[in-house]
Amino acid sequence: MRRTKFRYPVTTLVGSTLKNIFALHRSHHVEPKYQLKYILSCAVAGILEPLNLAERIIWQKQINNFRPEQPPVFIIGFWRSGTTLLHNLLCQDPKASYTNTLQTVFPNLVLTQSWWLKPFTNHFLPSRRPYENVKWDMDVAQEEDFGMMNLQPSTIYKFFIYPTEYDRILEEELYTAALDPEKLALWKKSYRNMMAKASFNTGGKRYIGKNPCHLTRLGLLKDMFPDAKFIFIHRHPYKVIESLYRFMHTIFPGVQLQDVPEDFTREKVVRLYKKSIETYFRDRAIIPASDLYELRMDDFLSDIMCHLNKIYDRFGLGDFQKVAPLMEKYCDENPAPDHTSHSPHADTIRLVDQYAGEIMGKLGYSS
Repeated sequence: MRRTKFRYPVTTLVGSTLKNIFALHRSHHVEPKYQLKYILSCAVAGILEPLNLAERIIWQKQINNFRPEQPPVFIIGFWRSGTTLLHNLLCQDPKASYTNTLQTVFPNLVLTQSWWLKPFTNHFLPSRRPYENVKWDMDVAQEEDFGMMNLQPSTIYKFFIYPTEYDRILEEELYTAALDPEKLALWKKSYRNMMAKASFNTGGKRYIGKNPCHLTRLGLLKDMFPDAKFIFIHRHPYKVIESLYRFMHTIFPGVQLQDVPEDFTREKVVRLYKKSIETYFRDRAIIPASDLYELRMDDFLSDIMCHLNKIYDRFGLGDFQKVAPLMEKYCDENPAPDHTSHSPHADTIRLVDQYAGEIMGKLGYSS
């Protein structure tokens, strides 16, 4: 019987290394009530260390020699903007490579231990993605920063583990390119290794990444992958903020090592939205028009196949008609999730109007 709640006696750091876990915790604290959860996470990670070493020995040379055969495609919409559906659809193409859920949880074992890790972890994973009725298992495409947190310590996703330190984490790590040189070099190396493993794991030649954190990394990604393609998908800010705020509170119980503070309000989410989207607006000029596709989530949902066809044409991804049946099959088997279950709270509307009214206008939305 698959569980329905995202709550475990360990954190997702079980798939990391002890070195990385200690680096993550060096500047943060674990509250007493979560000490056992932390200790168990370290214990499992320690047990898996010999297997991590074996995978490095077997695969490191191939990973070091890996070069993408085609320019990567990055989906860079803000959280809760339709990025998951778009990602899953583009990954139906046999040429696509991507980080799946197994890789993000066990990035050091995905190439050698998936034969037993996949069925084992699927047993404990909710059958549906938290907060929405979307099928979920270890093969499903997943956003990258969950995996990056298990490879190196520089990511804002640490706030899921340390919610009381949310503000400091964002201040220090929202802009990855501004990290000190040593941390930035480790981030780049880890990202390239993750991309290489995704290609070996899924067999695709074109990497498809979905990562809201990339909204503040356009310059960094353009420097690393000069020919990369970008898709910016957006949704009405009222709906995005309300959805993300509620979504965060479904994730915290599964990974947190600190209690969520009472002052973790919608204002924190709105400020993250403002910083992320303003940075995107500032930096998108560095992307040639031929390498950028922007669309509204509502427009995408109204004619999914039309927009996928346009994306293939814009980026020269190949014959869309050959892969369209696979994407249509996915749509038939996985109806678009219901995004209308929660109306925006009055605080959400007030805060968006206060902090992101100009952004709302630039994106073409009204109050």
